[in-house]
Amino acid sequence: MALFILGVIAIPCMGRGATSTEPRPNVLFILADDLGYGDLSCQGAVKVRTPHIDRLAQEGRRFTDAHSPCSVCTPSRYNLITGRYCWRTWDGGGTVWANDPLLIEPDRYTLADLFKEHGYRTACLGKWHLGFGTPGMEGWDDVLGPDYNRELKPGPLELGFDYFWGFPHVGQYPHFIIENHRVLGLDPKDPIRITPDPREGFELDYLHRPRAGLAAKLGQEGGESALYENEKLCDMLTARAVKWLDEYQVGEPFFLYLAHRNIHGPLTPAERFKGTSQIGVYGDFVNELDWSVGQVLDALDRNGLTENTIVMFSSDNGGIYRYEPIDHPEIEGHPINGPLRGQKTSVYEGGVRVPLLARWPGHVAPGSVDESSLIALTDVFATFAELFQKPLPGNAAEDSFSLLGALLDRQPGTPPRESLVMDSYIERMAIRRGPWKLIMGQNGGGAKAEETIDPTQPPGLLYHLGDDIGEATNRYLENPDQVKALTAEYQEIHDSGRSR
Repeated sequence: MALFILGVIAIPCMGRGATSTEPRPNVLFILADDLGYGDLSCQGAVKVRTPHIDRLAQEGRRFTDAHSPCSVCTPSRYNLITGRYCWRTWDGGGTVWANDPLLIEPDRYTLADLFKEHGYRTACLGKWHLGFGTPGMEGWDDVLGPDYNRELKPGPLELGFDYFWGFPHVGQYPHFIIENHRVLGLDPKDPIRITPDPREGFELDYLHRPRAGLAAKLGQEGGESALYENEKLCDMLTARAVKWLDEYQVGEPFFLYLAHRNIHGPLTPAERFKGTSQIGVYGDFVNELDWSVGQVLDALDRNGLTENTIVMFSSDNGGIYRYEPIDHPEIEGHPINGPLRGQKTSVYEGGVRVPLLARWPGHVAPGSVDESSLIALTDVFATFAELFQKPLPGNAAEDSFSLLGALLDRQPGTPPRESLVMDSYIERMAIRRGPWKLIMGQNGGGAKAEETIDPTQPPGLLYHLGDDIGEATNRYLENPDQVKALTAEYQEIHDSGRSR
């Protein structure tokens, strides 16, 4: 357990000038949406410039082998907050919708619980995308889900967050802001009505429902006074985050989870960002994201919080050009996922490898690059548990491994991650160990991927990422022992219910 003495926490062997007892660091985790591996200038982009996000790389560390274990939105958020693979849940590799219940069980120990337990003020601002409520609660409809005119709980506040200001998801209805348990600006004379998907076979079934495209035709009626405009959402979220930091009273440390709207479609930058990039509206939207991050970093500076705040920045999955199989998505000569194959929804590296930047002045070496540590978003949980010297219970963070040793240039206190299971939107599974990656199917899966089996081709894909980062050469047939070992390891992780 962590030892608290007059507002300091015992922190073991931090290195680089750290002492045995220091003020507990604030933590700001910024999660971009659909930002590709190649969309940052610090990641090699030349047609997009991201100076504010690059500042985190210049003043901290850039990890080049970081992943979201799933290539779509909801699972990546579940992975981060629970430290557990989302494919272990009823949602699998899909996304939840307006009529879905809360995906995380309220009694599950979460990342926010960990911080709260150690005296932190916790807040979630931005995209939630993990559902609200539970079947059987007051106002629940078996087809339409929660009643958005009532209190929406359980939700973020039942999972360890002291404050929530955000939106259920992006690009899908409903379009409104929720603060804590209530929709903001709602006129009770004009209630919100979620309209169902009219297609046969799309009735709600949490355990057996079809995955791809479910609820794509969900709509919203009423609630006009509460609706936001997509073009204003980034400004609104940025203003709320800056206000939250400006109002922060130094004392108890904070954990702020800032889940961004950009650059998920629809691509709707504010008017002042239109035409500011070389690659059209996609680049304009990246520019808006970079501006927003700059505003938040400026707020840390202005309030004297920079030196004692850990800032981490990542993306929930890879970038996407169109929802169809594309090996190397490119916009006006800009490779959105850099040298990687595939895009969001697929289990190729372009769908699951993400930027990861971390800054902690005085602790993380500025301008440093880690090219050797295999990391996943699930690992944030175990990392801060190790920082707090908190032994994780057996029924929490089952797939989380600490990256604290890699972050602080010291010997890890717990075993580092050696393998990683990944999945796609249609639950095409893959496993990585060392440079080897096995995909259990004939393609990377994802939206609109071909599901027919070609008997003339190997049944799976095996790549050596050490010399084939673009996943161009299938080595499945020439390495049967590697295929067998990776298959057996995947099965063990799947069946055991945990990998840590």
